[in-house]
Amino acid sequence: MFQEAIKTIAEAEEKAKRIRQEAAASAKQAVEDATLTGETKVRDAIQKAEAECADMMRKAEEKAAKEAGDLASNTENKKAALRVRAESSMSRAVALITERIVGA
Repeated sequence: MFQEAIKTIAEAEEKAKRIRQEAAASAKQAVEDATLTGETKVRDAIQKAEAECADMMRKAEEKAAKEAGDLASNTENKKAALRVRAESSMSRAVALITERIVGA
């Protein structure tokens, strides 16, 4: 009976050792799986952020180009209006100077 008790204890210890090893292996695998999943999620988030950033930059550049075009067009319109007024003023100035020189 004493030998049977020792044998039962030895088997229980062996079973406990096996359970601890399986638990350690399972925990190690869970950590590896979690690490891989986390790295994948981080990589996906980085790619998404880079894509969003590129899209925002493209939109900003398009907006800047449009605003620059609008500004250039507006400037050309102002320049043309100033030219018309200057030519009109020049015609009057020439007429005035001619009248004064001829009239003098």
